[in-house]
Amino acid sequence: MHYHLLLTQRCNLECSYCGGTREAEHMEVEYSIEALRSFIAKDPSPVIAFYGGEPLLRLELMEQVMDAIPATYILHTNGVLLHKVKPRYLRRFHTVLISIDGRREVTDAYRGRGVYDRIIKNARRARKHFRGDLIARMVASLRSDIYEDVLHLARLGIFDHVHWQLDFELFWDGGSEIAREWLRSYNAGITKLVREWVSEMQRGELLGLVPFIGITKTLLTRNPAKLRCGAGVDFFAISPSGEITLCPVTPEYEFMRVGSIFDTSPEELKNCASLKEPCASCDLLWVCGGRCLFINLAKEWVGERGYALICSTVRHLVGELSAALPEIKRMIKEGAVPEKAFSYPEINNDCEVVP
Repeated sequence: MHYHLLLTQRCNLECSYCGGTREAEHMEVEYSIEALRSFIAKDPSPVIAFYGGEPLLRLELMEQVMDAIPATYILHTNGVLLHKVKPRYLRRFHTVLISIDGRREVTDAYRGRGVYDRIIKNARRARKHFRGDLIARMVASLRSDIYEDVLHLARLGIFDHVHWQLDFELFWDGGSEIAREWLRSYNAGITKLVREWVSEMQRGELLGLVPFIGITKTLLTRNPAKLRCGAGVDFFAISPSGEITLCPVTPEYEFMRVGSIFDTSPEELKNCASLKEPCASCDLLWVCGGRCLFINLAKEWVGERGYALICSTVRHLVGELSAALPEIKRMIKEGAVPEKAFSYPEINNDCEVVP
């Protein structure tokens, strides 16, 4: 099972598309490490992902958890405090996801002046000790050029993989005309990016673009995908109070709450939620997996038009990769790229695959 451990809801940045805050009154961990250890000990193969807010604001607590509880560990961070993580802890992570939104001017516009340079400096420093999967985790919003920003990160020589998610606010109540126009440019950028990705394969390099790799694997194998993030299946979040929710980003919704570390066992949590319509009977479900459980369960959050916009981006992405599939199969057959290169991720490493 996979657990997002929210160490704090505070953050040291105030990104324009996020509800994060520096205010001290936001929730901090209330339960004991012993209580957490007792809960996790019931799981034979736990994966713990440190999350926030910014989890490295609680660096000492993170170290205490890692010292006390055997698990596979993942770190989500904005990268600003990454230089403070001691090498012996850094080496223990299976995956480190760093939030960075592309080129310097785009990242700084969303996150604050100078943030890009601090992230890059800390990511390069981390590479001296960390040998796991280092992922650039983007949010794509109105300032983003998906083609330029993804390729910029992929070609820095720092990150193993790049993943992105679309800004939730773009879909609010069907989206504004500005948002809908941007989404058209986003889809055009995806088309261009898929072509560049295939061209790179033809030149002997597989760029680590998570959405492309994960969806292509499904198209190649024809094995139906489950909800990619695993929410409600084998993926849950533990809030600072010890409450267990289906997703770390929406703990305030009552229908997302499914238990607590004090009175619920990991086994009770498995498969406790499932997708509803329109995803449940969608012809693309076997590839998409459902994209986002929260949006599916709270469709009124985006409305019918917003839901349709979300689906249109997924259909476009799958369509472009489907069109590229014959050429990818040819390269695999001729040995230009090994099929096993598409077997990613090996575990649920918090890349939801579908943006």
